[in-house]
Amino acid sequence: MRNVDPFAFFREHQDTIFRWLGLAGALLVIFLLLRIVARRLGGWRRAWRRARRETAVTAYAFVAPMRTWYVHHKDRRLLRRLLGDPVTWRDAERALTAARLAAAPARPYAVLVSAESVSVLLAGREMPEPTGCWHEAPDATGEWRANRDELPLVTPEADAVPPLLIALGATDTQAAFLDAATGPASLCVEGHPQAAPPLLQAIAAQLDARLPASLVIVAEGVHRDFDGPPVREAYRTAEEALPRLNIPPFLIARELPDPLPAGLASPRPPCRVVLLGAGRGHTRTLLTDRHGQVLLTGTPLLVRAKALGRALPKVLWRLPAVLPPAPMGSRSPERQSTDLFEEEPVAAWTAEPGTGVPAPWEASAGVPAPQEVGAVQHAPAPAPAPLKSVPPPPRHSPGS
Repeated sequence: MRNVDPFAFFREHQDTIFRWLGLAGALLVIFLLLRIVARRLGGWRRAWRRARRETAVTAYAFVAPMRTWYVHHKDRRLLRRLLGDPVTWRDAERALTAARLAAAPARPYAVLVSAESVSVLLAGREMPEPTGCWHEAPDATGEWRANRDELPLVTPEADAVPPLLIALGATDTQAAFLDAATGPASLCVEGHPQAAPPLLQAIAAQLDARLPASLVIVAEGVHRDFDGPPVREAYRTAEEALPRLNIPPFLIARELPDPLPAGLASPRPPCRVVLLGAGRGHTRTLLTDRHGQVLLTGTPLLVRAKALGRALPKVLWRLPAVLPPAPMGSRSPERQSTDLFEEEPVAAWTAEPGTGVPAPWEASAGVPAPQEVGAVQHAPAPAPAPLKSVPPPPRHSPGS
């Protein structure tokens, strides 16, 4: 190396030398530019935090569509599996009925059902301690949980409103059901204009599939493929309909009649209303957003309902009918309970005399009907009807 001519060495390796000098100069220029930007952002630490944040936002923008598709596909499979099984509905009704007796004076209003467990959401100022198979949820307040295999065998009492559950959507591993037979007489669906109408149609389809045809009146404009009567005519039909199974008629409409009928403005309206948009008076509101989520206002119930409209038509014909209340003579003294919802009218649950229509318990539960409503039963009380029901035959519904 001592005898190497530096000029000759430079001439032989000038391409490599110039290449490395150019790379070093480029790196120096990049460093100086980054230093200028970092100084404008408040220093290297703040610039690094902002760069990480911008990188995370960019990555989320690319991953979000795939993640949304995966969650939607997962929710659709979950809802089709749970809603298509009549046992899921019966377990939810058993849990709600058992919670009414065990949690009084608290009031159950919703049920979350998974493959192995069931959770009941309670509302009330006085929350008793759970007993029997129930235990409090460790991560939620006002929520009782139990295993589906440990639920007690109970039936709706004759003087109480039977549970009328409607599916609202799904959580991570559970299907969410709302009791539509209790609480305020008006159920309002509000929020995003593209998410609220499908939810209203899904509720109407479930009510039409689970209740007798005379109890569900769908007005015009609810579904594009269903030509219903005008809202005022639909209200007159609902007003004249006779309650069955202790459940009053349901009116599904996009708006209330104008001017508002006196019956709907009274404390005890003749029918329950499922409405698109804001209601009047004492209402229960389902608030939707652009992501397909549904919030029951005033409660912690938040579910994803975007997949409900795709899963429900596949299983609509398998939805079980509403379980009828137990006969008057089948109630035991230890199961006496106070009225949980004083605003609910006590409706007649027999067929209209002289119409020849069989009583609800004769068609749904197979239990012999008493001779007179309210008469004292001297014969031995029949056993409570099991919480099973034959799925109704498929028929046209406004949400299918």
